[in-house]
Amino acid sequence: MCDSLIGTLLNINEKTKDGLNAYLDLIEMNIRGDLAPIEMDERTYLPPACYTMLKDEKVSFCQCLKDVKGPQGHSSNVKSLVSMQDLKLVGLKSRDCHILMQQLLPVAIRGILPKNVRHTITRLCSFFSSICCKVIDPLKLDELQDEIVFYLV
Repeated sequence: MCDSLIGTLLNINEKTKDGLNAYLDLIEMNIRGDLAPIEMDERTYLPPACYTMLKDEKVSFCQCLKDVKGPQGHSSNVKSLVSMQDLKLVGLKSRDCHILMQQLLPVAIRGILPKNVRHTITRLCSFFSSICCKVIDPLKLDELQDEIVFYLV
Protein backbone atom coordinates (compact mmCIF):
# COMPACT_ATOMS: atom_id res chain seq x y z
CA MET A 1 0.00 0.00 0.00
CA CYS A 2 2.79 2.40 0.90
CA ASP A 3 4.73 1.75 -2.31
CA SER A 4 1.60 2.25 -4.42
CA LEU A 5 0.64 5.48 -2.65
CA ILE A 6 4.14 6.98 -2.78
CA GLY A 7 4.55 5.79 -6.38
CA THR A 8 1.28 7.41 -7.40
CA LEU A 9 1.98 10.67 -5.57
CA LEU A 10 5.47 10.98 -7.05
CA ASN A 11 4.42 9.50 -10.41
CA ILE A 12 7.15 6.85 -10.38
CA ASN A 13 6.64 4.87 -13.60
CA GLU A 14 7.23 1.39 -12.22
CA LYS A 15 5.31 2.04 -8.97
CA THR A 16 2.27 4.14 -9.91
CA LYS A 17 -1.19 2.62 -10.23
CA ASP A 18 -2.32 5.66 -12.18
CA GLY A 19 -2.15 4.65 -15.83
CA LEU A 20 -4.27 4.47 -18.95
CA ASN A 21 -6.25 1.46 -17.71
CA ALA A 22 -7.16 3.25 -14.46
CA TYR A 23 -8.37 6.29 -16.43
CA LEU A 24 -10.40 4.06 -18.76
CA ASP A 25 -11.97 2.36 -15.72
CA LEU A 26 -13.11 5.77 -14.47
CA ILE A 27 -14.84 6.43 -17.79
CA GLU A 28 -16.47 3.00 -17.72
CA MET A 29 -17.81 3.72 -14.21
CA ASN A 30 -19.08 7.15 -15.39
CA ILE A 31 -17.06 9.07 -12.81
CA ARG A 32 -14.41 11.77 -13.13
CA GLY A 33 -15.10 12.59 -16.77
CA ASP A 34 -12.52 15.38 -16.47
CA LEU A 35 -9.83 12.68 -16.38
CA ALA A 36 -10.79 11.17 -19.74
CA PRO A 37 -7.69 10.34 -21.81
CA ILE A 38 -7.16 12.67 -24.76
CA GLU A 39 -5.89 11.36 -28.10
CA MET A 40 -3.39 13.78 -29.64
CA ASP A 41 -1.08 13.09 -32.60
CA GLU A 42 -1.23 9.31 -32.23
CA ARG A 43 -0.39 9.65 -28.52
CA THR A 44 -2.64 9.43 -25.51
CA TYR A 45 -2.49 12.30 -23.03
CA LEU A 46 -3.60 11.64 -19.46
CA PRO A 47 -4.76 14.86 -17.79
CA PRO A 48 -3.32 15.50 -14.31
CA ALA A 49 -5.40 14.36 -11.36
CA CYS A 50 -5.92 16.46 -8.22
CA TYR A 51 -3.13 14.57 -6.44
CA THR A 52 -0.58 15.02 -9.24
CA MET A 53 2.46 16.85 -7.91
CA LEU A 54 4.43 19.35 -9.94
CA LYS A 55 8.21 19.12 -9.88
CA ASP A 56 8.63 21.79 -7.20
CA GLU A 57 6.02 20.03 -5.04
CA LYS A 58 7.92 16.73 -5.44
CA VAL A 59 11.12 18.52 -4.43
CA SER A 60 9.37 19.98 -1.37
CA PHE A 61 7.94 16.56 -0.43
CA CYS A 62 11.28 14.78 -0.79
CA GLN A 63 13.14 17.58 1.00
CA CYS A 64 10.73 17.36 3.92
CA LEU A 65 11.40 13.62 4.25
CA LYS A 66 15.13 14.16 3.82
CA ASP A 67 15.14 16.70 6.67
CA VAL A 68 13.24 14.48 9.15
CA LYS A 69 15.13 13.61 12.29
CA GLY A 70 13.81 10.85 14.49
CA PRO A 71 14.93 9.07 17.63
CA GLN A 72 17.83 6.64 17.40
CA GLY A 73 16.61 3.19 16.35
CA HIS A 74 13.08 4.38 15.53
CA SER A 75 13.47 3.48 11.87
CA SER A 76 16.28 3.44 9.39
CA ASN A 77 17.78 6.77 8.50
CA VAL A 78 14.96 8.20 6.35
CA LYS A 79 17.22 10.73 4.66
CA SER A 80 19.22 7.87 3.14
CA LEU A 81 16.04 6.57 1.44
CA VAL A 82 15.29 9.83 -0.39
CA SER A 83 16.76 10.32 -3.85
CA MET A 84 16.70 14.05 -4.59
CA GLN A 85 18.06 13.44 -8.11
CA ASP A 86 15.22 11.09 -9.12
CA LEU A 87 12.66 12.58 -6.68
CA LYS A 88 11.67 9.21 -5.28
CA LEU A 89 12.17 6.94 -2.28
CA VAL A 90 14.47 3.96 -2.73
CA GLY A 91 15.20 0.89 -0.65
CA LEU A 92 12.13 1.04 1.60
CA LYS A 93 11.89 -1.80 4.09
CA SER A 94 8.58 -2.80 5.71
CA ARG A 95 9.43 -0.89 8.91
CA ASP A 96 10.15 2.23 6.86
CA CYS A 97 6.77 1.88 5.15
CA HIS A 98 5.05 1.60 8.54
CA ILE A 99 6.77 4.75 9.81
CA LEU A 100 5.97 6.60 6.57
CA MET A 101 2.30 5.61 6.51
CA GLN A 102 1.65 6.15 10.20
CA GLN A 103 3.70 9.23 11.00
CA LEU A 104 5.71 10.94 8.26
CA LEU A 105 3.43 11.02 5.21
CA PRO A 106 0.80 13.33 6.77
CA VAL A 107 3.56 15.77 7.68
CA ALA A 108 5.29 15.60 4.29
CA ILE A 109 2.12 16.30 2.26
CA ARG A 110 0.99 19.19 4.44
CA GLY A 111 0.89 22.34 2.37
CA ILE A 112 1.60 20.51 -0.88
CA LEU A 113 -1.58 18.70 -1.90
CA PRO A 114 -5.13 20.12 -2.05
CA LYS A 115 -7.07 19.94 1.21
CA ASN A 116 -9.44 17.15 0.10
CA VAL A 117 -6.57 14.90 -1.03
CA ARG A 118 -4.48 15.72 2.02
CA HIS A 119 -7.39 14.96 4.34
CA THR A 120 -8.10 11.60 2.67
CA ILE A 121 -4.46 10.50 2.83
CA THR A 122 -4.20 11.65 6.44
CA ARG A 123 -7.30 9.62 7.36
CA LEU A 124 -5.84 6.59 5.55
CA CYS A 125 -2.64 6.99 7.56
CA SER A 126 -4.68 7.31 10.75
CA PHE A 127 -6.50 4.08 9.87
CA PHE A 128 -3.20 2.22 9.44
CA SER A 129 -1.95 3.67 12.70
CA SER A 130 -5.11 2.43 14.46
CA ILE A 131 -4.89 -1.13 13.14
CA CYS A 132 -1.15 -1.39 13.84
CA CYS A 133 -1.52 -0.67 17.55
CA LYS A 134 -0.48 -3.36 20.00
CA VAL A 135 -4.02 -3.47 21.39
CA ILE A 136 -7.13 -2.91 19.28
CA ASP A 137 -10.53 -2.43 20.88
CA PRO A 138 -12.83 -4.94 19.12
CA LEU A 139 -15.76 -2.56 19.62
CA LYS A 140 -14.04 0.04 17.44
CA LEU A 141 -13.37 -2.29 14.49
CA ASP A 142 -16.80 -1.68 12.91
CA GLU A 143 -16.30 2.07 13.29
CA LEU A 144 -12.85 1.84 11.68
CA GLN A 145 -14.27 -0.21 8.79
CA ASP A 146 -17.08 2.27 8.17
CA GLU A 147 -14.66 5.17 8.30
CA ILE A 148 -12.16 3.67 5.85
CA VAL A 149 -14.93 2.73 3.42
CA PHE A 150 -16.27 6.31 3.61
CA TYR A 151 -12.88 7.86 2.90
CA LEU A 152 -11.85 5.51 0.12
CA VAL A 153 -15.07 5.64 -1.87
